[in-house]
Amino acid sequence: MPPSKAALAKIHIAKKALGLTDEVYRDMLYLHFKVESAAQLDERQATVLLNKFRAKGWQAKSRPAKPSKSSPVYADGQRRKVLALWITLADAGVVRNRSDLALQAYVKRQIGVDNLKWCDSGQLNRLIESLKQWAAREDVDVEYR
Repeated sequence: MPPSKAALAKIHIAKKALGLTDEVYRDMLYLHFKVESAAQLDERQATVLLNKFRAKGWQAKSRPAKPSKSSPVYADGQRRKVLALWITLADAGVVRNRSDLALQAYVKRQIGVDNLKWCDSGQLNRLIESLKQWAAREDVDVEYR
């Protein structure tokens, strides 16, 4: 079975990072695997080639974790209230970006704390009140029956 697209991409990234010319790279492919192109390798051979590149000093860069698409789950009522108000404002079109990253940026601007989960009770109360006031200014009903 041929190597995955990701494996082929890593091979070409490593080739470039190591500064291998096309001639040297193709000689290496032919010498070790008797192929003219990385696409002709199988999965095992692609892994062996990547290991050879690692032995020459190449290191794959790790990608940052993708931000979660879902909102975090908070156990206590105040944090859940902040999140509910944020989502309500987003659903009403007042908040343009409903993501958790945007909420954390709002928390940082309002309270000076980097993350909602690190806020104490007083800070959470200030956040709740500021979100309620924002909703009132924008005529968004946030009172739950």
